[in-house]
Amino acid sequence: MRRLRGFLMVAFIFACGFLVGGFLGAAVGWVGFFHKVVKGGPGAVREVVIERAVRDLKLKPEQKARVRAIVDETGAELTTVTATIRPQVEEIMGRAEDRLREVLDASQRTKFNDFVNQGRRRWKAAVEARTPPAPIPPEAR
Repeated sequence: MRRLRGFLMVAFIFACGFLVGGFLGAAVGWVGFFHKVVKGGPGAVREVVIERAVRDLKLKPEQKARVRAIVDETGAELTTVTATIRPQVEEIMGRAEDRLREVLDASQRTKFNDFVNQGRRRWKAAVEARTPPAPIPPEAR
């Protein structure tokens, strides 16, 4: 009886370790995936979409090339649209910042301004880094 109880305890500990390791491994995988997509910007998202389509839809090489062309062209169009509305977004955000400053006292306003300026620098760097190259013409593929 003692031997069986010891064996069951070891098996239970092993099973718990297996489950925890599996969950942690999956969590790290998802975090890595989201980090890649968020840091990689639109280009990384396009690659994920293409690779998922290739895998899930079992695309043939010529289909993959056509899907890539469509996704690249769509990305370029979205970049253009985003650039046209960016001034409106910045204006709206600026108004919101001004309204928030009215709520804050002087020391809070200083910290808020630092926070806003830091965020703008990061945003500008990210936007500049994410500017996608021009789509590859179909005849060059």
